[in-house]
Amino acid sequence: MLQNNKGYLLLEAMFGVLLISSMLSVCLPFIYISYQEQRTSEQLLYAMTEADHVARTRNMSKLMLDEREWIDDGIEYQLLTRKGGTDEYETCISFRGSNQKEYKTCASSF
Repeated sequence: MLQNNKGYLLLEAMFGVLLISSMLSVCLPFIYISYQEQRTSEQLLYAMTEADHVARTRNMSKLMLDEREWIDDGIEYQLLTRKGGTDEYETCISFRGSNQKEYKTCASSF
C-alpha cells in the first residue's frame, strides 16, 4: 500500500496537461478570428479617415479626378475619385481586409 500520499501521480499530471491543451485547442481559433476582425476594423477606420481627408482637400481645392493605389501595413488600398451626376465628387477607397473580405468606403464632397 502507498504510505506517502503527498505527491501527484504521473497519470494525474498527464490528465491535467491533456485537459488544458484540449481547452486551448477549442479556444484558439476563436481568439485568432477575433484578432483578425480587430485588425480589419482598424484598417476600415484608416480607410474611412483617408477618404474623408481626400474629400476635404478636394472641397478646398478643385483637384483633378484621382485614382491611385498604395500599400500600408501589408494591405493594398485603392483610391478612386469620380464626379457624380451633380457637382458632387465621390471618393472611394477599397481594400481586402485581414479577414480576406472586400471592403469599400466612400466620402462625398461638393
